[in-house]
Amino acid sequence: MKVNAMKLSKWILIAGLLLITVGLIIYSVMNVWSWKSLIFIAAGLIATVYALIKLDLRNLIKSRRFIYGGNMALVIILVIASLGLVNFFLARHTWRLDTTSSGTFSLSPQTKKILKELKNDVQIYAFAKNITKGPIIDQLNEYRHFSKRLKWEVIDPDEKPALARQYKVKDYGNLVVLCEGKEEIVPSYSEQSLTNAIIKVTREGQKRVAFLTGHGEGNINSADRNGYERAKKAIEEQNYLVEELLLADKDSIPSDYAVVIVAGPKKDLFDKEKQLLTDYLDNGGGVLFMLDPRPAVGLADFLKKWYIEVGDNLVIDASGFGRIFGASPDVPLVSNYTSHPIVKDMQGVMTFFPVTRSVRAMDTGDNYQVTVEELARTSAQSFAVRNIEEVYRTGRVALGPNDMRGPISVAVAMSKDARVANRKTRIVAVGDSDFASNAYFGTQANGDLFMNMVSWLLADEDLISIRPKDPEIRLVNMTPGQTKSVFWLTVVVLPAIAFGVAILVFVRRK
Repeated sequence: MKVNAMKLSKWILIAGLLLITVGLIIYSVMNVWSWKSLIFIAAGLIATVYALIKLDLRNLIKSRRFIYGGNMALVIILVIASLGLVNFFLARHTWRLDTTSSGTFSLSPQTKKILKELKNDVQIYAFAKNITKGPIIDQLNEYRHFSKRLKWEVIDPDEKPALARQYKVKDYGNLVVLCEGKEEIVPSYSEQSLTNAIIKVTREGQKRVAFLTGHGEGNINSADRNGYERAKKAIEEQNYLVEELLLADKDSIPSDYAVVIVAGPKKDLFDKEKQLLTDYLDNGGGVLFMLDPRPAVGLADFLKKWYIEVGDNLVIDASGFGRIFGASPDVPLVSNYTSHPIVKDMQGVMTFFPVTRSVRAMDTGDNYQVTVEELARTSAQSFAVRNIEEVYRTGRVALGPNDMRGPISVAVAMSKDARVANRKTRIVAVGDSDFASNAYFGTQANGDLFMNMVSWLLADEDLISIRPKDPEIRLVNMTPGQTKSVFWLTVVVLPAIAFGVAILVFVRRK
């Protein structure tokens, strides 16, 4: 009879511990002490105390089973405590490793740079439902990791509709970025959208960027492959105003234009227009020249005055490496960059220059006020040939005495003190205008290079970096035969092998 009472007490003890566990689970789910959770916990405590009294604690503690069980419980407690300490340490000293090939779960160098250099507090409100807020929280935690000035909060717009109306939130997943009285609505939590919004609310004023027009330049409002709509949008996302500039009917270039872009003119500029550009540069302006080979205009004589030599030639890449990406020899691939601020963060990335001419830095002699640096060079297996028409007619490259061998510079940056105090004249010249067109803007790092040039000309060096990219989508294309093979292997063959091994083991044991 005593044995049965002992067994009953043990079952009561187990039941009591289970009741306490159920009560705690109910509390963790509801996140509030309710009468249900309290009843379960109270009943469990009563059952546990009653069972311990009936089991005779003194004899229980002296038993060998209790001693072994106590040792095991002590080991478990020590392991849990150690894991807790490790987790506490790692929560304050994190180390991140992104093993994806495209860095899907890492922030871009530009985003990290901007976050680390924040001078004012930035507040982000993310309007999302509980079911969709997980990825948003992960992204915002990643941002918060690089700047203590950034604070964020996830808000359910259905629970706080007044706040959603205040910030004109229309859809679930919208984010609002606030800083110093400025606000910007972000349609999604993508890195590109969020980083651009942070740039907009933390920048003072809006600088103006002008694209020269009237000489056959690419259209900044055209979505065609030769247009510059993508380049225009990228500049506007950095909180700049983009306009067209027709110099022929102007007496001067407005002083509030921070940068003028000359994108592949097909006709020569008038002498008056060249003089206006000279005056603008002398007063501390910045100009980006993107000049194609013949028959386009090179403005070679104009740029010689600024110690930049634009070659009357065509660069041919004979390395064959570009063919991996479907590029022909007249589309040189560039991965050799200098230490200039425009390209210092681009080591290890590639850019393409479709149909480009050489652009080299000239010797400045004793003029120490001028700094001219080459930015990007082609491979050693490249050439710059002058007989352009013959190359296209015959498809062969015959090097003449005036032709150049690689590496060949295709981009140059120049700076000097301007006539206006505390201002600098800045020029960037590139031997190709197509690298920033709609067709090639998103190819490898072409867009980054173009935007770095614009940022340097604007004297916004903190924006020079590798920018956020859209998430890479990788698809596996299989033939119908391959699809069936995968089906039979994963759904039929492998499970059948496992099942057969299980039967064999069972028979052998019998």
